[in-house]
Amino acid sequence: MKHNYKRITALAGMTALLVSMPVSVYAGQIRNTYTANLSNVLGSVDVSALKGNPVVKGSNIVVDSDTDDWDDITSRTADAAGVKLWKAAVSSDYSKLYFMYEGTVQTEWDYSYMGSNPVSITYADGTTGISDKIQFTGWKDSAQAKNSWYGDIENSETVTVNNAHGNTAGPYVVETAIPFDFFANSDFKITFAGTTVDIKDIEVLDGQKVEKDDTEAVYNGIVIDGEFADWDAVKKYDAHNECISKTAMMFDGDYVYVYVKDGTGGDASGAGTHSNGRYSITTDLGYELVFQLDSKGYVNGVDGVDCRHVGNQWEIAVPKSALPAYNKTISFGLYRSEPFISGTANIKDDGSSDDKIIYDIRYDGLYGDWEYYPHTTIQYSTAGAHHNMVDSAGALFSNGSTVLGHVYTVMPEHLNEAGGEFTQAVTFKFNDSYNQVLYPRFVTVDEQGNINWNPKSDGLSDGTYEFYMFDTSAWGTSKNINELNDADICYGKMIVTVGSNRDECEFYFDLDKVAQKLGCDVSDFKQISAQFGRLGQEWINTAGASSGAWLGLFICIAGTCGVVVYKKKKGSIQV
Repeated sequence: MKHNYKRITALAGMTALLVSMPVSVYAGQIRNTYTANLSNVLGSVDVSALKGNPVVKGSNIVVDSDTDDWDDITSRTADAAGVKLWKAAVSSDYSKLYFMYEGTVQTEWDYSYMGSNPVSITYADGTTGISDKIQFTGWKDSAQAKNSWYGDIENSETVTVNNAHGNTAGPYVVETAIPFDFFANSDFKITFAGTTVDIKDIEVLDGQKVEKDDTEAVYNGIVIDGEFADWDAVKKYDAHNECISKTAMMFDGDYVYVYVKDGTGGDASGAGTHSNGRYSITTDLGYELVFQLDSKGYVNGVDGVDCRHVGNQWEIAVPKSALPAYNKTISFGLYRSEPFISGTANIKDDGSSDDKIIYDIRYDGLYGDWEYYPHTTIQYSTAGAHHNMVDSAGALFSNGSTVLGHVYTVMPEHLNEAGGEFTQAVTFKFNDSYNQVLYPRFVTVDEQGNINWNPKSDGLSDGTYEFYMFDTSAWGTSKNINELNDADICYGKMIVTVGSNRDECEFYFDLDKVAQKLGCDVSDFKQISAQFGRLGQEWINTAGASSGAWLGLFICIAGTCGVVVYKKKKGSIQV
């Protein structure tokens, strides 16, 4: 003998309810609902009255938490915390009522949205009881529709998905299919999240399959709104599955748009070798814009950034005006790591070009002529830096007879050295060999040419200073720059500018003199490198004269190692 356990459960619950209820209640509510309508609740329901409902194109909805098949169904407003909207539809054969709602949940462990908003069913004839409420319960991998007495609704289907990520709020969806034979009759109103709709106003699917639009998504711009659908047309790049799984970037006009999807083992705010969520946009000139993602959806380190972090997805808009100098393209990745995305150019013509650059570098202490020359990051603090900035950066260029260089820093710890970061622990290396090195010694010269072999070179006040470059092996016995003995060779000069938020220097040295010291020919120098040990251990390299996209580089060095009168004005070095 087969038993209908659903009926047994309902009858058992009814028995318990009868024991606890007053007789007056039994005489009214229970008789009118359970006794009179039990056959309707558990049997078939006359749905002929629904034949006049509005019809919408679509085959039956698949209960799978993918809401694409709900697109043509009317959206109902919601007036309940955490609920964005709800929809309902009748299957084409009138056997099921489909229902869905969606909203925002605060954590990935919070499924209270399943039970906090039951669906109320109000029958026109006043029927109440087991079928006047639909409730939901669920967790990550299971969900269930319940009746008024919290029993399972037989033959129902329910799914939910919670897209919050850790403690980051995200969207959720609840989707269910309720058999029509669950209802007492087909004349009722649905109330959910403060909105009531008559069943006669619920659309009926016409059963016609809607062909899925498989055409490739078309890019129409990015809006930072936490919706992410506009990223469908942008290529995604794999990252790694721990804290980051996907990234994307679009350089569109006045903004650089960045997309990041959290990984399975954490979120993007904890990514990186030091788990600090520090990233950089690197230009094709080597400059880096460093910023940090905060799990609350903030971006630290760059002004004017707009960001949304919803569930396991991020979208960020960085103003183009915040970018450091670039030639044509930019890259994106974790700070001090290989980029996830490289070679992204602005899709709107911004006047940048990789074939029109002519450098006109002058040794003058103004530095602006270095802005569009490629630089290398020099760093000491690694990706674990406590600042959203690079330690420093530098560049070298050789035209075969002279080497020019530029170095700057904005890192507070280096600014405290006030000049010493450029004049101490400096090494020039040739052909990547420690057998061919120059350790510079920086001295000062007054207007009469008198040499101070031990000048103050750190802890300098804000201002601009000029030093003469000798070698640490110099005897230091010469008194005047114009009367140097053979053991005291002046190789070049350095200008240092000390400021409150930026220290900077540029320098040059004569390769012929270096070759004489090292006992070789200038033509032997295939690679020249510089290291500023107070700033970091990275080497700035040059392989000689540039070619290709760089059409020319003009070097202007006025004067030699003679007496100079230095003024902070372009081209104002006087010999």
